[in-house]
Amino acid sequence: MKNLRFLLLLAIISFNCQKEISAPNIVASLPTITTTAATSVTNTTAASGGNITDDGGATVTVRGICWSTTPSPTTAIATKTTDGSGAGTFTSNITGLTAMTLYYARAYATNSVGTAYGNEISFTSTNTSTALATITTASTTAITMTTATSGGNITTDGGAAVTARGVCWSLTANPTIALTTKTTDGTGTGIFTSAITGLTMSSTYHVRAYATNSVGTAYGGDSTFTTAATTTIPAITTTAISAITTTTSASGGTITTDGGAPVTARGVCWSTTANPTIALSTKTTDGTGIGTFTSAITGLTASTLYHVRAYATNSVGTAYGSDVSFTTLGSSTPDVYVAGYENNGIKDVAKIWKNGVVTSLTNGTNDAYASSVFVSGTDVYVAGGENNGTNGVGKFWKNGVATSLTNGSNNAGCNSVFVSGTDVYIVGSENNGTHDVAKIWKNGVATSLSNGTDDVQAVSVFVSGTDVYVAGFENNGTNSTAKIWKNGVVTSLTNPGSQAEAYSVFGSGSDVFVSGFEDNGTNGIAKIWKNGVGTSLTTGTNNEYAYAVFVSGSDVYAVGSEYVGPTSSIAKIWKNGIATSLTNGVNYAEAYSVFGFGADIYVAGIEISGGANGVAKIWKNGVATNLTTGTNDAEVYSVYVK
Repeated sequence: MKNLRFLLLLAIISFNCQKEISAPNIVASLPTITTTAATSVTNTTAASGGNITDDGGATVTVRGICWSTTPSPTTAIATKTTDGSGAGTFTSNITGLTAMTLYYARAYATNSVGTAYGNEISFTSTNTSTALATITTASTTAITMTTATSGGNITTDGGAAVTARGVCWSLTANPTIALTTKTTDGTGTGIFTSAITGLTMSSTYHVRAYATNSVGTAYGGDSTFTTAATTTIPAITTTAISAITTTTSASGGTITTDGGAPVTARGVCWSTTANPTIALSTKTTDGTGIGTFTSAITGLTASTLYHVRAYATNSVGTAYGSDVSFTTLGSSTPDVYVAGYENNGIKDVAKIWKNGVVTSLTNGTNDAYASSVFVSGTDVYVAGGENNGTNGVGKFWKNGVATSLTNGSNNAGCNSVFVSGTDVYIVGSENNGTHDVAKIWKNGVATSLSNGTDDVQAVSVFVSGTDVYVAGFENNGTNSTAKIWKNGVVTSLTNPGSQAEAYSVFGSGSDVFVSGFEDNGTNGIAKIWKNGVGTSLTTGTNNEYAYAVFVSGSDVYAVGSEYVGPTSSIAKIWKNGIATSLTNGVNYAEAYSVFGFGADIYVAGIEISGGANGVAKIWKNGVATNLTTGTNDAEVYSVYVK
């Protein structure tokens, strides 16, 4: 009996202890919710929604938007949506609106405790005559590791002017203009292009075009693209031109690396203007992959200067080799034009020779000279000058008809002519009463290249595409500095502390070559500058000058003179830096101009025998032909072959 009472006592104690440690009841609360701003507002519809960040400890059974024309709408009214259940973000379509009316809206979420509301928003439905713009997203192109190109096409403005347009992008679908990753590309309807920047390599992006009017912002479709990894365009070089005929030639290229993506197309493209592209029909398609390939260029016109570039295309884009130029052979023997002067016993007469037959440009009353010749189509242009008895007058002749570029009140002269399309460029100088001012005339209208503080000469002009290059020099009263102007902006090729001059400029593709000299303190060193970087053609043992430069294919030619004695000098030509003498050094000789035509190289210059008169000469592939007899003094300064 005693034991029974003890056991009963233990049971009571155990029951009481269990009751004391039982868990307390958990109390639920209302959800936490925010309202999404209204978008896509029209005269009868709009879009909104909400974001339930906390269900309050009880499942959200109903969620949506309620709206009214009075503030603080609730779910007690019929104008509401039901958009699923649970926490998170949801979208609501508001319908049945009245045009031009102010509405208030709140997101709501209901759980077992009750209904919670988000912040109140307001918006005004549009006029019945306006709506969102209609827009499509353009395909994405020019994709690199960090950039791409897209855009859009706005076909209608919805009845209200488009005040902003562009594209927005993100790593997630359906980006909006709320992001900072967007462009702004003008206003109005139509097609526009957008530059996408600041991307991360090897990433997939979503892009949408957008257009904003007074109604709101409309979006095009969501388009995806993936940025490149380490892939780049291929590396390619252009093969030198060979097998030149009147209508054909051969070239090709070498692809050293595919850039990390297979080369799907390769070949060469050509044009009569610099830097041709595969957008032209004048191109070849010569297989795929890396390595060396050969291309047959056909359908050419006789006696025409062409530019050629090799190309290679992979998934990143198209790479091009350097621009290589060449001239097709003439349908018959080419015409060789040479400009200079010959004395008539009293005065120097400006003259031009065509295939050795001379024509006088002046009548011999005044001293005159022809310094440069250029042939465009059937027209022959010559630059030079004529003395009026007091001063030199800068002149040019077209088909023998003279035009004065200066009025003769100050001394002037013209040194070089170049024709590009219908534009005629001539360079020279005109004295301002104190100093020579370098000048360029385009179609007879003068522009000064220097300010008249020092003596400056513009000696040579070359036009490549839209770029106009001029070579010359500036003398500060002590030394001369070799100079080049690109579109009127001057760059010094040498420092003012040395004596240097630039005489000739030639453009080949993206490369610009200038010839001249720079003194080493004792003698002049013949030089060529390629893109501003100088290379010496001579050692400086004797005075040597490079008066002209010409590029044919991958070969760079320069001509000039080496002065070996008081009355003797050697006319020279350099091919890729290797010198060949055109004369033997017994007489005084100079080479002033060089021109390549097909496989032939023509040089114009002078040779004087025994202190007598100068004989105008032309060398074809090193073989000399006299243009004058030596009875009267003569010189030629320029040669052009067509």
